[in-house]
Amino acid sequence: MDVGCPECDGTVRASVPPGPGRSDGQGRGHLRGTETRCRNCGHELEFYYY
Repeated sequence: MDVGCPECDGTVRASVPPGPGRSDGQGRGHLRGTETRCRNCGHELEFYYY
């Protein structure tokens, strides 16, 4: 996934693991997260996903 850095407008790449999406078929849709840094300016970004 590519997003823009809010500090420098550089492109930040983050990988989100494959999965079932919002629900795993058993009614659980737990929000998960990962952190990464912009390689251009060092700004830390947090990505949240299901």
